[in-house]
Amino acid sequence: MSLVAGTLALGIALAGCAAAPESATQTTAATPSEKQLTDTISKFLKKAGVPGASVVITGAKGEEYSGNFGDAVIDDPTTDATRFAYRSITKAFTGTVILQLVDEGKVKLDDPVSKYVDGVPNGENITIRELGNMRSGLANYSSNPKLGEMLSKDPSREPAVSELLDLSFSEPANFRPGEKYEYSNTNTLLLGEVIEKVTGKPWQDEVKSRIETSLKLSSVEYGFTDPNLDATGYEVANGKVVEALPVVAPGWLGAAGALTGTASDLATWGRALGSGSLIDKATQQERLDQFGSTEDDPKSPEYDRYGFTMGEIDGWVGHTGTGLGFQGLVMYDAKSERVIAILVNATGEDPDLPAHLFKEILPLY
Repeated sequence: MSLVAGTLALGIALAGCAAAPESATQTTAATPSEKQLTDTISKFLKKAGVPGASVVITGAKGEEYSGNFGDAVIDDPTTDATRFAYRSITKAFTGTVILQLVDEGKVKLDDPVSKYVDGVPNGENITIRELGNMRSGLANYSSNPKLGEMLSKDPSREPAVSELLDLSFSEPANFRPGEKYEYSNTNTLLLGEVIEKVTGKPWQDEVKSRIETSLKLSSVEYGFTDPNLDATGYEVANGKVVEALPVVAPGWLGAAGALTGTASDLATWGRALGSGSLIDKATQQERLDQFGSTEDDPKSPEYDRYGFTMGEIDGWVGHTGTGLGFQGLVMYDAKSERVIAILVNATGEDPDLPAHLFKEILPLY
């Protein structure tokens, strides 16, 4: 398998040469820690060899910091309008639509997935709640080696969701439903199928009408749609860019990771997600009450706890994403009402790079 094909397969499983960014090309801030933030972020990104990044921090009264670092595409600087792949941050969008359907009485969290989707192994015993909480036991489709073979043939092809689910369903379950936590992209693909079954529309259309339009997230799209604004994803190793990665069709990631957009829109979304402004108060509280330990899965993204398509790091709630040349994070703190959004166009040795940068930023506040 070529390096690109291998990287593509690994990238979904996680969900040239250029200089690393040394300083922000644009910053605006309303806090005295602007220089500290820029210096801290620049130092971290340079050491990691990340080609480009956008970081936005907002408070209760609006934007506190915005920094664009390095290049969206080699020799083409990152700007406020640069669109990155959100990867698994998409899961929180998908899960929120499910919870809106719960509020509308169209879905119940303890319904079996078999009520909505045919052909799921043991589907009569796996609930919607267990899918969102990553406790179904279903094998992760993106961990199947056959996925790499499929991608290497034509990453631009739009696969049917059934092709991806077959990669999961062909493998035995890893444990009984509800027994423990294990992060799996299969779970969120199925939530996307539930949305389509209930609404009669593709999950991404429901995300657009219910979330993107409501919050005026003008940059958020299903996959990359504008080469003039879209960043290129890169693989990095030993602090240097190894290669640019090809754009993959969004269908390979689906409801588990296909959305793209800017850091600013991501921050807006993070506030709505963390505060629960798009769902009923009781539903948001139930979402938070479901958070459980991630210790069962050593391969899980770096969350302390995980609930219904939302994770927790150091008391902040939101989601991260990684794979295929992009990584991201958006986290919300209820006490300070602050949001931190981070997007980078690199994958490599550190699959939790945004979470580690997030932890570098926190002490500055």
